[in-house]
Amino acid sequence: MITSYSESRNRAFENLHAKDKVRLRNVETGELLHMGGETLTRSIDYAWLGSRQQAEQLRKRAEVNGSDWPFTAIHRSLIENGHPVETTGPEA
Repeated sequence: MITSYSESRNRAFENLHAKDKVRLRNVETGELLHMGGETLTRSIDYAWLGSRQQAEQLRKRAEVNGSDWPFTAIHRSLIENGHPVETTGPEA
């Protein structure tokens, strides 16, 4: 299959912006924030993925709503490259 220039260029652009993405892990349970933003999951397939700025906005929103924020931002490579959710450290 022939890949056009625009497809490879788009893929490179997406990879560039995906390198700094983080997941939000509950420090107490080791679970990840679900992509819906309200529940927890152990599957990275359904886990929230975003930038550190987006994670900070979620934290601020929870603070305004009076909710506790048990999450720590973990770089996606620490979870997705074969490291189980339970063994990643709280700091990324």
